[in-house]
Amino acid sequence: MRLQQVWLRVAGGRIRDVRPLEGEVVIEREGQCERYPNCWALPGFVDAHGHLLHYGLELEQPSLRGCQSAEECVERLRHWEPNRGEWLLGAGWNHEHWNPPVWPEAALLDAIFPDVPVVLRRVDGHALWVNSEALRRAGIDDETPDPPGGLIVRTATGKPTGVLIDAAAELLLRHIPPPSPVEMRRALLRAAAQLVRYGITEVHDMDVDPQWVPLFHELATAGQLPIRVQSYIRAQAGQWKTAGLLPTTGEFFQLRGVKFYADGALGSYGAALLEPYADAQPHAGILFFSSEALEQAVREALQTGWHVAIHAIGDAAVRQVAHLFHRLGAVGDPEQRRRIEHVQIVHPADIPVLAEAGVIASVQPLHCIHDAPMARRRLGMRCSIPYPWQSLLSAGIPLAAGSDFPIEPPDVLAGLAAFCLRLPPGETMPWYPEERLDIEQALAAYTIWAHYAAAVDDRRGLLLPAYDADIVVLDRNPANCEPAELSTVRVVAVYVAGVRRWPAGEALAG
Repeated sequence: MRLQQVWLRVAGGRIRDVRPLEGEVVIEREGQCERYPNCWALPGFVDAHGHLLHYGLELEQPSLRGCQSAEECVERLRHWEPNRGEWLLGAGWNHEHWNPPVWPEAALLDAIFPDVPVVLRRVDGHALWVNSEALRRAGIDDETPDPPGGLIVRTATGKPTGVLIDAAAELLLRHIPPPSPVEMRRALLRAAAQLVRYGITEVHDMDVDPQWVPLFHELATAGQLPIRVQSYIRAQAGQWKTAGLLPTTGEFFQLRGVKFYADGALGSYGAALLEPYADAQPHAGILFFSSEALEQAVREALQTGWHVAIHAIGDAAVRQVAHLFHRLGAVGDPEQRRRIEHVQIVHPADIPVLAEAGVIASVQPLHCIHDAPMARRRLGMRCSIPYPWQSLLSAGIPLAAGSDFPIEPPDVLAGLAAFCLRLPPGETMPWYPEERLDIEQALAAYTIWAHYAAAVDDRRGLLLPAYDADIVVLDRNPANCEPAELSTVRVVAVYVAGVRRWPAGEALAG
């Protein structure tokens, strides 16, 4: 991926002419030129795995990120009023940062909120911390069985403690009133406005509820979406079929694929492992589907024309999905992409299977550096490789980079640094340094390879005539930076379909 100082002529949303230039970037459009001295241009960034609506909604909710204890979380909540009907919602707690790192309990919330139902998502989105009033309203008590693919954390006597993992969370979430159409519209526009500031021109929006689709269509048709959105519809329980949805095309919004979950997350002990967790033996996580049930669901999706993305974090889940895609290699069209989301723990024997199956690995570099201390405790010593980026690339498996926002910030420059350094915060040595990427590979993962993951690489991801004019202008050339400097590179301007989306206004015209 080559950054350029270049003159770009743009018309009709496409790049029409590209001319080398020394010392600046010039973008000519509608008879005027916008000049960016000492800057560099490259194709707009893609976040290949995010959650737009959740991101926008969480921007208005209490954030528990950075809290060093459950008590600190409660203090942050003390002055908040209910923000979804009678319910108080928040997110971002991470018990791995507490001393000791133990699950929180409902009683702490009950002391401040005896009558208001409180629901707090863990940072990975795979567990809830709730109070007793929320449990009561959801009808969850000592007699409630664990649902398939989920866990109600209990005391020694069987009483729910207030933590619900994976599918158990759905027992409660269904009782929370959905956001209103006005709240959803505001959240989506807020999220998109934030993303474009990071240089992001396109998002692969994962696990989209079919009920949200009309709003996306409305915003795209009205020209109100500042970024392109590729939607992957929720499919865990066949939601795309129930809603009667089919793949669609469009410039700013497309129904591109469907999204399944094969397992949960490592931090909440839901990722399915080939060997038990080192710090929770004999537990080895949860596979959400039998191989037969998952194959049937994925086969039907492929035959309908969907691209398929499957969340698989643990090595047991990655193995299940790798062999599934291998078996289904002849099903559907070769242009239908088969993706594994996260691909965090992989046994070396499964990498050739992934390659032969033509799988794309959708990875999140910030997860790697932030998860490292927790992952060491969970995994101990085993053969499988954590976050094996270079091993996957060396086998011919393309990487599509994302952040999984709102779980991580959608900061592409920080993601580039994480790819190239693999340096957990507060540490001085890279974690599995042999799995680092070089800057060219890292940039490709956020651009051309990410576009390949959505099968639009024939018109996006390069600065060439006839390609879409999705452009980010940076104040420095990342290829000339030391890896430690990458996170300080600044986004100067962002264009989508030839329109400057950030910053607003007409400064720098010349």
